[in-house]
Amino acid sequence: MNQRAELLVVSAWVLLAVTPGWAGLGVQKIGDGVVDPQALTIQGGFGQAINGLAFQQDAVVTHGKHQYVGYYDGRRRVCLARRMLPAGDWEVIRFSDYDFRSNDAHNTISIGICPQDGTIHIAFDHHVHPLHYRVSQKDVADASQETTWDVSLFGPIRSELEEGKPIRITYPRFWQTLGGGLQFCYRQGGSGNGDRMLVDYDAATGTWRNTHQIDSGKGRFQDALGESLSRCSYPNGYDYGPAGKLHATWVWREDSQGANHDLMYAYSEDQGITWLNNDQQVLAGPARVDSPGITVVEISQTYGLMNTHGQAVDSRGRVHVVMWHCTEESLKAAGSKPGEQRWGPPEARRYHHYRRDLDGRWHHVELPWVAGNRPKVFTDADDNAYLIYGVTSDATCVIDGHRCAKGDLVVAGATAASNWKDWSLLCVEKGPFIKEMLGDVYRWKQEAVLSVMAQESPPSPHEATPLRILDYAIAKR
Repeated sequence: MNQRAELLVVSAWVLLAVTPGWAGLGVQKIGDGVVDPQALTIQGGFGQAINGLAFQQDAVVTHGKHQYVGYYDGRRRVCLARRMLPAGDWEVIRFSDYDFRSNDAHNTISIGICPQDGTIHIAFDHHVHPLHYRVSQKDVADASQETTWDVSLFGPIRSELEEGKPIRITYPRFWQTLGGGLQFCYRQGGSGNGDRMLVDYDAATGTWRNTHQIDSGKGRFQDALGESLSRCSYPNGYDYGPAGKLHATWVWREDSQGANHDLMYAYSEDQGITWLNNDQQVLAGPARVDSPGITVVEISQTYGLMNTHGQAVDSRGRVHVVMWHCTEESLKAAGSKPGEQRWGPPEARRYHHYRRDLDGRWHHVELPWVAGNRPKVFTDADDNAYLIYGVTSDATCVIDGHRCAKGDLVVAGATAASNWKDWSLLCVEKGPFIKEMLGDVYRWKQEAVLSVMAQESPPSPHEATPLRILDYAIAKR
């Protein structure tokens, strides 16, 4: 399909997006605030965005009465902003003791908050680099608005979590346990040859402990493209369900230049020490490509499967994943064939909702429109599902095959009553935005308010632009 045809497909999709949703769900914008008018943009092989990419868990976090955002400002400083909810002024700590030099979009910031002791944790600037990490004093996240918000609340930059064990990492992730603890996850090794590690924070002592491996790049994999003996995982997320199980879904990448394959699933009942497969059988060590019972959906490398999408666990413990890839039918309609392009032609990509029932059965629904960039998934108290992502109407403004250089924010939804078969487009927030869309999971769970971080596209390369938080209330029609 030529560029004009691509634009016609996407333009028709945008017209569909502004029609009322047929899923019985509605979206109302209730807030739009600027976190920083001068946030960093970069110019590298992976696009212009450094604040807000799909592998950040998390960049926006609510705790108590405050919301926090981690980002780089236009002077390349690591920043942590906070505001009093629902619409207080943003206060910003700008750490001046670190010189961020990278133009690599992998080197994002992730933040975590431990409810047990009120500490705020920040990890930043990694792509197989030594750890860059700092933590606040205790009770900082629980402090009142009157507490002076400045660098004195935080300790120095550290290169290790456990004493005497310096680490080199990629893709840092924080998440809270149901008991108010905090965990840290990262990849050890590189793309196509890496392992995933998990570490526990001990709030009683203020230390990290129990570093252990949770998946492995080892094992033999063979398909129509050949044989591979090493790989790495790309997780959609790590989320605790209502029964205290830690759920993980991911895809494998066999080669750093290749596409991905298959949807994998495992869960843990002891906070990530022991893992079980989809059939409730204990895995013998870290999950591997040849571990039995973890491949839940077979998806060929030739279908352009993208990595690091959206995952959520609903109120009953059902796992929801939305990823984009092509199919035989969509490729044929686009005048292409499997494996011809790494990520498939844009007009052949579709979002696919994969859902796990409590009995371990997986279900699939293909969403009825052309996919945008990598989505994030949220479920409400009634288990309705919501999707946020970016889309562009200009085919020349797509970076690295999938990121939007000039995009709009889209909110979509589907009802549990329909078994999530009535996906509809609920809202389009006009940009242009440069990033993948990230939402505040914690505020969503507390208030059913969807706070989305969005940064405006730069008029020229490297020009700093406003970083905003857009707030939406979700209501049934």
